[in-house]
Parts: sequence; structure tokens; C-alpha cells
Amino acid sequence: MGRIISARAFANNEVAYLAWWLDGPIAGCLGFDITRIYPATGEEQPLATWIPFKGQANPDWTAQTTRVWPVQKLTWRDLTLRKRRDCLARRCGEDTVKYRVRPLLRFRPGLVAVPADAAQPAYQGHVLPLAYGGDGVVTNAVQVTQRHGDIRATFTNGILSAQWLRRALQEDGEALARETVMRHMATPGDAIRDYLTGDVTSMLKELILRAGKEPGSKLYLALYELWDEELVELIRQQKDSIRLILTNSAKEKSGGWDARNRPTRQTLAPLLGPEMISRMFNNEHIGHNKFAVFQDAGGIARTVLSGSTNWTPTGLCGQSNNAMLIESAPLAAAYLSYWQRLVSDTASFQRPEPPSAPTRNVQGARLRSENAAAVTERLSDGTQITLWRAPSTRAREKGDHVPPDLKEVYDLLATARDAIFFALFLPSQSGRASVIEEVIRIANANPSLIVQGCVSDVMAMPNYVPPVRGTRGKRVEPAVYDRGNVHIVRAVALTKDDIVGSFESELLSVGKAIIHDKILLVDPLSDAGVLVVGSHNLGFKASYENDENLLIIRGNRPLAEAYMVHVLDVYEHYRYRALLRDMKDKGKPFDGGGLATDDGWLAHHLAADGSALARYLSGALPLSDTSKGGPARRKPVSIWNRLFGRGSRAR
Repeated sequence: MGRIISARAFANNEVAYLAWWLDGPIAGCLGFDITRIYPATGEEQPLATWIPFKGQANPDWTAQTTRVWPVQKLTWRDLTLRKRRDCLARRCGEDTVKYRVRPLLRFRPGLVAVPADAAQPAYQGHVLPLAYGGDGVVTNAVQVTQRHGDIRATFTNGILSAQWLRRALQEDGEALARETVMRHMATPGDAIRDYLTGDVTSMLKELILRAGKEPGSKLYLALYELWDEELVELIRQQKDSIRLILTNSAKEKSGGWDARNRPTRQTLAPLLGPEMISRMFNNEHIGHNKFAVFQDAGGIARTVLSGSTNWTPTGLCGQSNNAMLIESAPLAAAYLSYWQRLVSDTASFQRPEPPSAPTRNVQGARLRSENAAAVTERLSDGTQITLWRAPSTRAREKGDHVPPDLKEVYDLLATARDAIFFALFLPSQSGRASVIEEVIRIANANPSLIVQGCVSDVMAMPNYVPPVRGTRGKRVEPAVYDRGNVHIVRAVALTKDDIVGSFESELLSVGKAIIHDKILLVDPLSDAGVLVVGSHNLGFKASYENDENLLIIRGNRPLAEAYMVHVLDVYEHYRYRALLRDMKDKGKPFDGGGLATDDGWLAHHLAADGSALARYLSGALPLSDTSKGGPARRKPVSIWNRLFGRGSRAR
């Protein structure tokens, strides 16, 4: 009988990700029980699951545990590591956990029965008695932390296409609606706001307050969007310490520019005076930065904030985003120099009259020339960071030439040996002239390379075909791109027409962006792995036309693993929704769902075409070795198993 031979866990400050591998099929296996263990206290907590066995139903979306509804996969996310399953309160961070993974079988005499939970919430249908199929394996211990040497990294919980959100609103007598969710996200101290933002808002507040607490210190901000009430109020309170570049917000459907930033601009301009610089493009060039530099009272830049998070309720709570604080005087000085160059460049800008009017403002030649070279620094913990600032080209409009910042990224992609992961907004149409196109090219030349990525917008999908201008043909809106080991999905929500099992319809977004991260990872489990992050959308347009910052980070494997967990978390959340949408669009039948009541589900996950990620993350086998683990004969795999991989997908 097969057994678990390896199991590993990874974590960031919000979620843990587990993978395990077997030396062969486990006869009669109905899934795996996963228990979270706190080594400091010995406390054990079986993980929550929501998807029942076939013949059962969970109409109230009530959590059970993996001892009732086991995991029918070889990878799993612990979504309740910080986020509780029964309320909006979150557990504290900075903890250490590990996990026990044990196979479960249908109970029969002679096996050790799985103990019943003391208080099992009700579900509909028969009880399926389970038993343990061995002692299982305990993973390595992982830290639930923001801290990775000189860098702190935080991630939002801003995925709105989630079953928990509807339930949370219903408990307060509210219906799931865009306006309702927006009101919660915009209200400081609101429980849903705090749940969705994770630790990101507190990180930004901490940085603003730090400037106020240290007399003589300054905080330099370069922001694309700024209208979160709580952050604007903190800036107002710390006005003597703030130096702000605020660019224009996007064009409204009515045709005017900067409508969303304008109230903030009107509030802060009288308070900050000349220390507020309005960098108004009011055209297709955008000031897309979201960075901050803390300078101490002695005039030394000490700390940098970067990432993808706009300072708005949507950016903080309604999108997938990240933010990081880096302690490095040399890197902070490079960012501050960039900030000052942006100020100088703005001096030549035409002032729009009225403020909503378009202009022909573009970045000047001097700024572009200075941005054409990178700055590389090594942190005290050994992390190497290369900073690129955009625009980094002489040309003012996007061309065919690979810009210098992306040229370095492309060169790093070419070194990939095992895996590439990404989470992106909209780098380009159909992925062309962006990292998506390059990743696919590299993966085609190396079929053993694992590629898993997610994008926000259908137009970024590599198999997107825009409608022909002047025709009435319906545009192709793919949700999935699967070619060999390359798997890309876009953000999709369940609608009333997609309902399966006990799921209910969801809210996809409260704005255009859903996945707003700009994250690329190359071989994150290697000490030579690379993390690419920042405000840069990783397409040619960003390098040619936008104010951007892009960080290439090497030599910090814990940080890369933390970002990997975030990307895989987002990818897996949308993966099954995207597959369901793809099946619906193609008219394929769907069996209605539910956990399998026999071991047929396992064959797909042990076969070579379904096992790559589990094998890579568990560290059990080389990716090229398909002689072990994959059964000689594959059993039929249900549509539900291909979609969901078995078990819970709750947010």
C-alpha cells in the first residue's frame, strides 16, 4: 500500500501552503486529514473544509473539518491560519506552526476510527465513517510572519468572489451588493475592512505615524491614487512631515480626468503647500508609482515602501495586492533620488485648465536617460536588490524593442530550471510584449518547466482574441490557458448561472482591477531564486510610458516563498472558477460536485500530468522522474475532481 513519503509547508503572514507526495496509490483512500500543530503549546487544530461527500449537502456553508470532509488533493492551502472560519476576527501573526497529513479510508473493523468532533455542525445526508490509513507525516515548522530579514512583506485578503463574504453580510441583515461592500471597505475600523486588508493598511499607517513620531523626519510619497479616508486623515495630521507627489487618477466615463483624486488634492494642497506636487498627465501616460521613502531627522533616507497597493479602499481591501517595507539606506537613497527627479520633471508640465482637461504632458528626456540604468544594492542580511525606475526608454511611445528593465527580467526567466509563478493585472493585450509572452516561449522550449499564473483581465489571456473592428462577432473570453505544464487562469466569480453544490453566486469586484499584484517568481525554492515585484505591470507599455518602480530581488528565499504562497493562493482560488466557466462556455457537462466516495480521485494527482506542482513543492522527486508515483493504469477522474481537486475552496 502506498504511503506519504514527503510533506512540506510554506507560509507568509496570511496563508500556509502544503504539499505532500506518495510512493504509490493508497488503496481505498478517501482523502487526507490535515491538522495544524502549534509546537510552542502542543495545541492541534484540524483544518476547516466546506465541500461534502456525494450524497451529502452543505446548504448553510457550515464548516466541518478534514476529519469529516477530507482533502482529495496532494496540495492544500490553510486559509484559516489567520482568518477564522466562524467570525471576522483574525488570529495574531508572528507564530510558528507545522502540519500533520494523514490518509483516511472508509471505516472497517480493524482500523483506527477517526474521532468524531465534539460538536459537529449539521449537514444534510448520511454520515460516512472514516478511519486512519496510517500515521501520516508531519511537515517542517513554518513561521507565520511578515519579517524576512531586512524586508517585511504583507498581502491583502481582498478577494471578493468568496462565499464567506455573502455569509458575513447576511449575518448583519445585508445583501451582497457592490455598494454595500464598498461602504464597509471605506469605513475605518469596520470588521469587513479589517478582514479584507489583512496587515497592509496597518503597515502603511505605521509608516506615516513613524514620520510624525520622529521630529525632523520626513516621509516622501509618490502615489497614483489616494482617497482612502483613514490614510488621508493620517497624512493631514502629519502634514509637517509629508512630501507628496500625487499624479492624476484615471479618466472617467464622462471624459474628465482626476475625478477620484481631486477631493484629496483639494484637501491636502492647502495644508502641504509647495510640499505637494500635482503631477498631471491627463493622458495615456500615467504616474503609476506607489512608493514611500522615510528619511530620518539627520537627513538620511532609511526605509522604502513598495508594492502594488494603491492608497484607496479598493486597493487596500477589494483587490489582491502586496506591500513591502525594506530597511536599506542605499536603496532608500536611490528611491529618494528618483522622487526628486520626478519633481524636477514635473516643473516642465503644462497645468491642465480645468484640472480635468487633457494635456500632452510626458516624461522628459533627462528623466528617461537617468532611468535607463539600474541601481543594485545588497542589504545587511545578504539580499540583493536591483531597482529599475521607469520610463526607462528614450522613445515616448511603446515600441517593439525590449526595454532595459524587462530585458533583465527576460534574461532571468531564461535561467528558470523548475518553476515560474506569476500574478498580474493587465500587462498587455493577449500577453504580447510582456512577461506572459516570454514565459510561454521559454516553457515551450522546456516542457518540464512548471508555469502557473493568474491575471485579472480577460484581455491579458494569451488565448484572448479581440473582436474584429466593424463586425458584430462576439469576442472570445477565455478563462483558462492550459498548454502542457503552462497553466494560466483569469479572475472569475460564480454567478447565479454557475451555481454548483452548496455554492452561491459571488461578487467579482468593486472596480476594474481584481488581481492587482505585479509579481513574478523564478525557481522560488532555490537559493538562486528570483522575485520581481513593484508597481510595474511587466509589459512594454509600463517601461515606455509610465512612472514605475520595479524590484528584482535575489538571495532571500524566505521572502520568495512568502510571495509564492500568495501567488498560489490567488491562482488556486480562481482556478476552479475559471475551469467551471470554461466548461460552461464549451457546453461541457458537469456532474454537480461532491467528494468522491472511492479512491478513483487519486489517480489524476499521481499521474505525470497532474503531479508536477505537488512533486516540486514536496521535494520528494525530481520533476523529470515519472517512474515513481504515477500508477500504470489511470482510473477515471470525475469532472468535479478536475475542477476542484476535492475539498474546500472557501474565502
